[in-house]
Amino acid sequence: MPRWNDGRRLDGRVAIVTGANGGLGSVAARALGREGAKVALGARNNRDVADEAAAEIVKAGGEAHVGYLDVLDQGSIDAFVADTTQRYGGVDILVNSAGRIDPADAVRFDAIDPVAWDQIFAIDVKGSILMCMAVVPIMRNKGAAGSIINFGGSYGNGTNQDNMVNSVAIAFCAAKGAVRAMTAALARDLAPEIRVNAVSPGPIAANWEADWGIPQEHMKEAINMTPLKRLGDPMEIGETVVYLASDGAGYMTGQNLLVDAGWTLMG
Repeated sequence: MPRWNDGRRLDGRVAIVTGANGGLGSVAARALGREGAKVALGARNNRDVADEAAAEIVKAGGEAHVGYLDVLDQGSIDAFVADTTQRYGGVDILVNSAGRIDPADAVRFDAIDPVAWDQIFAIDVKGSILMCMAVVPIMRNKGAAGSIINFGGSYGNGTNQDNMVNSVAIAFCAAKGAVRAMTAALARDLAPEIRVNAVSPGPIAANWEADWGIPQEHMKEAINMTPLKRLGDPMEIGETVVYLASDGAGYMTGQNLLVDAGWTLMG
């Protein structure tokens, strides 16, 4: 049954966030902590972002820590999950936000690099399933309803070739398509104890040129192609993660929430 309360939506629950050194991962961790979750932030490198998010949660009176986590290394996964379980007594929420961000994945067919292709599928797809394999038994042993949130993507959902979201980033689109399909399959297999959903962000305010090699002026095109005529705030993704983790989404599983300002409606 849903655990309704009059206070914060995630009081007493334990959340693992992978890729917490990334922009959306760190924001998701902040949002979960703000709603009362005890948050374990996993980061493989560039820990400053994750450390800052954890410090913010602790300063506000919450519980959080940062640990080394490589989602492709079984030993690293086992150690991180064991440490989290020992600290907080279990795991209720898993947010698979670890993902590859590289300009090599934002190319058309003729420029696809097979090595880059393997890497994005390894991190985004295999990394997510390895985390699920480590965490699901712990969720089941705890006996409370668990929630897994994967990160998909709105890229490639349309059919209009003039829409930049459909005409580039073939490797990225393929990997995120696999994540969405995996989400649906996991939802069927892990029910009724564990819900599995995905959030698929659209164009979010970020450093697109540094991360993807996409000039900032090209983002004006993206803004013009969204009915809401703006880039998304990263915290809007964080709030969506909180919703999917909370009892408010207790009757949802196997769903992919497009948080994209209506971008995919434009074809």
